[in-house]
Amino acid sequence: MPTFYTTSRGIAAAPELPALLGGPVKKLRLIQLLEDDATVIGWGLKATTKEAKTFAHKYQCPYWQLEDGFISYLGHPVLGDRRFSLVVDKTGIYYDATRPSDIEQLLNHPDWQTPALLQRTRELLDKICRHRISKYNHEGVGGSEWEVGGKKRVLVVDQTFGDCSIAYGLANEHSFREMLEAALRENPDAEVWVKVHPDVVLGKKRGHFQLKAVSGQLKAVSGQLKAVSGQQDGEQQWTLAGYSDERIRVLADPVNAQSLFDGFDKVYVVTSQLGFEALWHGKTVVCFGVPFYSGWGLTDDRVPCHRRQIKHTIESLFAAACLLYSRYIDPETGQPCELEDIIELIALQRPYQQQEVNTLYLVGFSLWKRAFLKTFLGGIAQSFRFVSTPRKASRLAVSGDGILIWGAKHYDYQPAPGVKLYRCEDAFVRGVGLGADLKRPQSLVLDRRSLYFDCSQPSDLEHAISTKQLSSEQIQHGQNLRKQLVTQRISKYNLQARSVDIFHNAQQGQKKSGQKKILVTGQVDSDASIKHGSPEITSNHALLMQVRASNPEACIVYKPHPDVVLAGRAGHIPETEVLKWADHIAVDIDIFHCIAQCDEVHVLTSLAGFEALLQGKIVHAWGSPFYSGWGVTVDHTPCHRRQIKRSVDELVYFAYVDYSRYVNWNTRRFTTLERMLETLKTTKSVDQESTRLARWFSRKRRKLGYLTEAFLQ
Repeated sequence: MPTFYTTSRGIAAAPELPALLGGPVKKLRLIQLLEDDATVIGWGLKATTKEAKTFAHKYQCPYWQLEDGFISYLGHPVLGDRRFSLVVDKTGIYYDATRPSDIEQLLNHPDWQTPALLQRTRELLDKICRHRISKYNHEGVGGSEWEVGGKKRVLVVDQTFGDCSIAYGLANEHSFREMLEAALRENPDAEVWVKVHPDVVLGKKRGHFQLKAVSGQLKAVSGQLKAVSGQQDGEQQWTLAGYSDERIRVLADPVNAQSLFDGFDKVYVVTSQLGFEALWHGKTVVCFGVPFYSGWGLTDDRVPCHRRQIKHTIESLFAAACLLYSRYIDPETGQPCELEDIIELIALQRPYQQQEVNTLYLVGFSLWKRAFLKTFLGGIAQSFRFVSTPRKASRLAVSGDGILIWGAKHYDYQPAPGVKLYRCEDAFVRGVGLGADLKRPQSLVLDRRSLYFDCSQPSDLEHAISTKQLSSEQIQHGQNLRKQLVTQRISKYNLQARSVDIFHNAQQGQKKSGQKKILVTGQVDSDASIKHGSPEITSNHALLMQVRASNPEACIVYKPHPDVVLAGRAGHIPETEVLKWADHIAVDIDIFHCIAQCDEVHVLTSLAGFEALLQGKIVHAWGSPFYSGWGVTVDHTPCHRRQIKRSVDELVYFAYVDYSRYVNWNTRRFTTLERMLETLKTTKSVDQESTRLARWFSRKRRKLGYLTEAFLQ
């Protein structure tokens, strides 16, 4: 394994680089002996790499230049995201047109092209364009609003001042003025939009055009063209200082650049990567410098590069740059992966980046929930504000705002017209540990209609089950997920517990053979799912009595809810009372092991009933949980709205994929249940909080951490 040395503390400390490079990265000390396979690395053509280059030359070590890949972040580095893509160049670096680079040599000698590689590239480009994927992926994507009006538009792309790619791309600061003047001259009947660089929008750097505040101009907001007069919503309007042409528009609002291409006929760049991305969408690209993608017959080149003689298609150019020249690691696992894995993960973020309301008022949340809640909400709102009561939220919210309430709190509350109401709750695979122990969830549901446990009115989940037609691929997805959940023995809380033969102990002394084995799972009596989902039987005690009355000869085992046992929540039944109606109590026994041993599972609304369906068990629902009424359970409290028949695999897809949202707490980005299950493999069986005192100290430690995190938001 090679060892890599750098003079940069930042490079040496970057945790993702060893996996991307294939070996450890160490800080270079100028007085030291290097291993035989040592390689010196530096970041692009920064001035700080001079010392590293001198050292490599003196000791005749290989020197490699590194840069971010062309699709490189789930968000943006200034927002704390780490790169998952890297280019490694042993000859030069891709943006240096003054000399050859590895990618230029690849493109000049395209003997690597195969039909399979080009077909793979076509499929990737289709997904990338469909999901509006870019180098940075922190901004929400717009729709086709840029096409309204049929106006001709050209896009002029600014870059950050002093960007290395400008000088090494055979351009300078004057190239930007030449580019804008050419765009105006060559497109006399078009609007000319100048796009400000994202780092300038974020206030980190400056660009080449000086912005001037004005009023009464056209403005772009989230990919939508809008005529305004003066300032709107407190946002500043801009034009370019030194230019009087009324066709010039400034795009300075945060917007995913991929959303723009539908509305532009031509894109002007100096060396910006946005020109490369415009080629993905089939746009005409005019280059006033020499970026790596110019000179191959795909761009209108105002500055030639005579070393580049081969003609390429966008597929072969993309394959060289993004498949052969770039390396990728999975941002969640830190292991090498393919670009397809990255595309899937970025595409997953898109639905959660869409703004639905202006301000979202979050009602009555404790500080520990505040620490994680906003991560689950993504880009749903422009701003978030925590308030204590619905009454206060109602005073503040105006049309276009939203109000979010946890679970069934303030369940009768209705907001004013024009204000959206959301409710959230733990999803069906919460993670490892109980909410009562302040274990942060890895999944939540967000519902606009009701919540999944309320049988009195349809929830978003029930509406989807009743109306959506699933494709064969989605049903197969549900089936595969069901098998994985069963194989991996996944439940809602995934607590460490014993695996014993519960019915063997229960049947000792029984004389009858072939006795039916029934598992009754308890809940927290005060749980909202009982109040809103079980109108007739409302307690664990009443459920146990009813099951015994219906099955006088069965062997019944009662399993109390872990929140009742470990956290003292409502629903405790004294052991002497339980044993009047059940043959055995299963405390601290793995729920999956309990389900596997029984013939039937009886529940009020417990998710254990759904988990039993995944294992193929007969499930009696004495309330109306979300999974009853679809033809897969024995229903004692029917819900007459539910008329359609669904398979267990379909219900798995609706509940676990379509309805739930999952977060990876290492990346603080959205993930899939399948990826979450991989992390549970290493955490599910480990629980060192074996004593009440240890659990108490751990809970206090977590609470302090969450309070600190909430205050820092």
